[in-house]
Parts: sequence; C-alpha cells; structure tokens
Amino acid sequence: MARQPVRLSISMPAGSAIGQTGPMIGRMSKVRHAIVGAAIGGTTLLAATGVIGSGSYPERFDAKTVFVEPAGDGLRVTEYVDIDFGDERRRGYERIVPNDFGAPTDVEASSPDANDTLNVADLGDATRLRVGDPDITFTGQHRYVLAYTLPDARFDELGLDLDIVSPPGGIYPGDQETGRFEVVVAGFELESTFCDVGQLGAEGGCELVPDPDAPGRYRAVIEPLEENDGLSIGGAIVARVDPGQHSTPPIPERREPSNNGLIAAGVAALGFIGAVPVYRRARRRGSNEVFAGGAAEAAYGTLPPPRVDGSLEPPPPVTLVPDDEMADLATIEFVPPSGIEPWEASVLVTEQLGDDTVEAWISGLVAHEAIEITEDGDDLVIASGPARGELDPKDARLLDGILDIDDPYTTGKYDPKFASAWQAISAGQRRRIAESGWWKQMPPGSGIRPKGGGSPIGLIMLAVFVLIWFGSTASAFFGAFRGVALALVLGLVFPAVVAFFVYRVMLPARSAQGSALALRAESFRRFLHASEGRHVEWAWSHGLLREYSAWAVALGEADAWSDALERANVPATAMAAAGPIMVHHRGSSMRSARTAPSSSGSGGGGFSGGGGVGGGGGGGSSGSW
Repeated sequence: MARQPVRLSISMPAGSAIGQTGPMIGRMSKVRHAIVGAAIGGTTLLAATGVIGSGSYPERFDAKTVFVEPAGDGLRVTEYVDIDFGDERRRGYERIVPNDFGAPTDVEASSPDANDTLNVADLGDATRLRVGDPDITFTGQHRYVLAYTLPDARFDELGLDLDIVSPPGGIYPGDQETGRFEVVVAGFELESTFCDVGQLGAEGGCELVPDPDAPGRYRAVIEPLEENDGLSIGGAIVARVDPGQHSTPPIPERREPSNNGLIAAGVAALGFIGAVPVYRRARRRGSNEVFAGGAAEAAYGTLPPPRVDGSLEPPPPVTLVPDDEMADLATIEFVPPSGIEPWEASVLVTEQLGDDTVEAWISGLVAHEAIEITEDGDDLVIASGPARGELDPKDARLLDGILDIDDPYTTGKYDPKFASAWQAISAGQRRRIAESGWWKQMPPGSGIRPKGGGSPIGLIMLAVFVLIWFGSTASAFFGAFRGVALALVLGLVFPAVVAFFVYRVMLPARSAQGSALALRAESFRRFLHASEGRHVEWAWSHGLLREYSAWAVALGEADAWSDALERANVPATAMAAAGPIMVHHRGSSMRSARTAPSSSGSGGGGFSGGGGVGGGGGGGSSGSW
C-alpha cells in the first residue's frame, strides 16, 4: 500500500494546547498547596492589620468633663468628650440635646485627632449635633470638644436644675459607660446643691461641692458613670460671680497599641504547625501498596494463585509508597496495560472520576468500533458501529441510553435524555471502581475531590475574608478573635481545617494490584506524551491507531497525540481511525448536550431643690454614629 503524506483533518478549537503534559501519576495540583498557603497568609494578614489579635475593646467613654456657666439669660455648656470607639468603625461623636431650654445656639466643635465637621439637625423636640464626616471612619480613642448655648434656661427665676445626661427613654437611648465623669459649674454662688445619679427619679449618689481651689466653682465627679445612668445637678442661685477661665482637662492615658507584627508572626507559625501535620498524615494514610523489589516488580508483580488444596500462597511482600513518589517507579512503555479499559486507566492514574472519564468511555467505544463519531460543524454525531452487538451487556445498556434517543445522535444543545444517560454512565463507572479491588481504602467516587482538579475552597476562603473586611455580621462574629489568645487559636485551627479538606484527596490508597496497573498506565502515558510521527506510523501499521487514540484521550495526552498525527505519514483513509480524538476536541459540544443552560433574572414654678434624675431641663444623650 502506497503511503501518501496527509494532514490531520480534525479541526481543533482555538487555543488548544498541543503537547501539554497530561495528568501524571501522583501529581496533585499546586493550587491545593496555594489554598492552604492562602489560609495561612490570610490569617497572618488579618493579624498584621489588626483585624484579629489587636485586643478586644468595647465601645465606651473614657472620660467626660462638662463645664456649665452663665451666658446671658441662658447657659453655656462645653463638653470635653474622650470616647473610645474600641473595635468599631465610627464616624464621630453625636449629642442629642432637648429643646426645652431652647434649641442650642452658637454650636462649636473641634477635635485634635479626628474629623470635626459639624452637622446640626432639628428633630422637633430635640436637636441632634453630629461631629464627623459620613465618609470617614475611625476606631480607637479620640477626643471631641463640643460647645453650645441653651438660650432659655431662665436660671435666675428657677434656680439651677439641669440634667447633664438623661436616662433612657423616648429618643434618648442612654449613654454607654463613662470611666470618669466630671461636671464643673462656674459663675454662680450656690446653696442647697444636689447631685443625683442613676435611673429615672433616683436621688443622691453623688455630690456637687465647692472647689476649694477656685471660688465660685462647684464640682461633681462620678467614677464610673454606669451605662444608661442619668445625671442631674443643681442648686439655689445666691448670686452670679465671675466664671473665670476653665482649663482644658488632660486627655486620659491612651492604651498601648498591640504588636501586630509579633502577633502576625505567631499566627503564621501556628498556621504551619496546624497545616503541615495534616498534610503529612494525609500523605501517610494515602500511601499505596506496591509490590516490593523495584520498578519492574512494582508494575508487574501479581498475587499468587490458590494452591491445589484451596489454600493461598503467601502474598508477595509489599511496601508503602506515597502518591508523590509513585512517579519514580514508572518507566516508558510502548503498549498499554492489558485487561483494563482506557477510562479505567485514567482513574487509576489520576484517582479521579468525572466527566472526563465518561468522555474516555465514549472514545473507548469508538476504538472498539461499537460507535462511530463524525463531525457536523462544531457538533459531534454519534452513530452505531459495526461492533455494537459485541459490547459487554452493561456497556451495551449504557450506550442504549444515548442511541435510543436517536441513532445517529447529534450533540450541541441541551437534551435532558442525554443528560440522564450521561449520569447513568457516570454512576456505572463509580460502581465499577468501587468493586474493582484496586484501592485498599477510599476509592475514587467515594466523595473525595480529585487530586488534580480545582476546588471551590479557594473561592469560599476569598468570600470569608471579604465578609470579614466588609460584612457587618461577619465582622461582629470575628470580633470574638480580637483577643490575642483567640487570634492565635484561629491561626492554628483555620489553616488546619482548610488543609484537612484540601488534602483529603490524598487519602485514596491503591492496593498492590491497583498500583501495578496505575504504573503501567503511567508508563504508557509517558510514551504518548513523547510520541512522534513515526510512533503514529507504527501504530497504524499494526492496526493500533484507533486504540492508541482512545488511550491518548483517556490519559490526557490527546493534544500530544494529535501533534504526532499531524507529523505522521499515513494515508488519508486511516484518519478515520483517529476518531476517538474527536471526542476530546468536541468535548464542549457534549457539555452543551448534558448541561442545562443557566437562567438569569434580574418647666416653671421656682426652685424646688431638684426632683431626682431626669427632673430638670436639658440633658439628652450622647454616643457615636
């Protein structure tokens, strides 16, 4: 037969990678190591930026000093507010002042260490004073100075009866705890002074007393002013005096910032301590049984047959080899392993079951001439082949699921019957692998993700970190890890848990027979990967071109084999023997047939000596916003 040089007539989609390395035995995707590294790096980053481990600090007032002095017919109130936003991100300080002494006027605000933009809003019965910018947030400790005039206090008629802080009720939510609260009254000579602290109507609990160092001044100090407690002060006014100048109270001692770098280093170290043993344990537990003695014995050793009397010969010695050392035992073989189908070899090498193995099963039927594959534009046409009747009954029933739809059947658009047939083939492969005896534990298809495939864990982790940074609910939850101890616990446990799920793919362990077949399949894959035109010519001359093409599809070397086909000198009539390659290059057409398309949618009466907390004018509440 005269041999004429031809070019391969199978068209390939744009971007196909010729000669790309297939799924080698024992190779685990580096993406999985990257995912574990991201878990360690992510918790380290959270610690370095103070999201975790920076200390758990609730929001509170470190101190408040309120100066009260006359201003015409009203009162001038100046507040020095030292607020600790703690772990929360806040815009600034907010004060709600009742309008019973008139709406506050001459409002001024400043801050030495935060934004001091002032906004005044009339709420009807009260006025809301906000200091800060809606677009700028802060955490930690800051000072705000807020001054305003209550123009209608009428203290000359009524005496001084002033609520400094209102207890909760109505629009006043109540104040948070204040570590030290001081009230200074200046510009008056008072008698019958009072100071009430506590819930609504409470009397006493504090004292408003003359300042021995400053005549005409009275002070009340409460340490601490409990959360939601109100505070009222007053007395009968005997005369006005010069209020003098008040001094700025000292800023409370700031807490020392946490050493984020040291904590981050500890979190990183614990991440490795948590993840590395998980990897080592999975590697050890997933080690494969291999016939001892060397590469030849590992690939061709067999279990002894039963003796005549029915007893068993002692089994040959085996050793345990982890997945990442299996490749060292493989060589290069020019013939595929006998007794198994190409799709089974794919599972033995990759320890993976999925759509690729179903495609390998279909390409194997092409090699056996049970079906014929042709191209119709971008689609595949599957038709009965001359050897369909010679199929194993199980394979025949599975093939009937496709050809009973239509013979010939054209892929390319979603077909629920084709999708059902595809699922039946996949289920049959899982049963076959589970019953094969090629694994001593956790055979593929038992719920373990593939070694070489991708994983949603990386996307899940990314979503978790986005929620930590931007989600209020998640931020509140992870606020529990602000403490150093719990941050270190998170640094240890989180990477270990991620490693547990990522490295579970290492747990399937082949039996000695499974390892032998896997090594032979890997050795043949290496031949296909390195194949040249002359190897294709040899396969054609020996009637093996169709079979080798099916093996190339199953072992992930369809591109390398296609490249060799392009460079081979074989007659044009022989190209039909390369039909299994079409299954690989037209995989998208079969995916379209089996995958459903997604949808998209789119008061007066004179001074009475005080009436307890909340009995005077003014007051209101304060907090952050």
